[in-house]
Amino acid sequence: MNKVAWVAMLLPLSFGAYAETGGFEAGKTPPPQHKEDAGYKGSEDTAETPVKLIKDFRQGGYATLEGYIVKKVKGDMYQFRDATGTVNIEAPATTFKGKTYSAEDKVRVSGKVFGKGENTHLKVSRIDEP
Repeated sequence: MNKVAWVAMLLPLSFGAYAETGGFEAGKTPPPQHKEDAGYKGSEDTAETPVKLIKDFRQGGYATLEGYIVKKVKGDMYQFRDATGTVNIEAPATTFKGKTYSAEDKVRVSGKVFGKGENTHLKVSRIDEP
């Protein structure tokens, strides 16, 4: 009976060992902006929004961007770039779902837009591969 009590006490502590890892791997250079092309997807409407357009979005508007996480700014803040420009994104570790991306990896990020003009940033709720 004593062993069962010890196992019951230690079981909740072991879940931390299975926590997701991942994030952004610094040190790689993204491709030049003029080489960024989504290619043929079979549809004119791909539900993507270029960075230059989200700078005029309403507060809390939802957007999906496709491009590259260029560098880590600080904490959960990263710089994101597509063919039209750059914007800061706030991406908590949980949004990476255990995957690690470098500046060479094209990603699709979705989230809510906050700020206006140059102060715009995207609070990311999802990061996927295109």
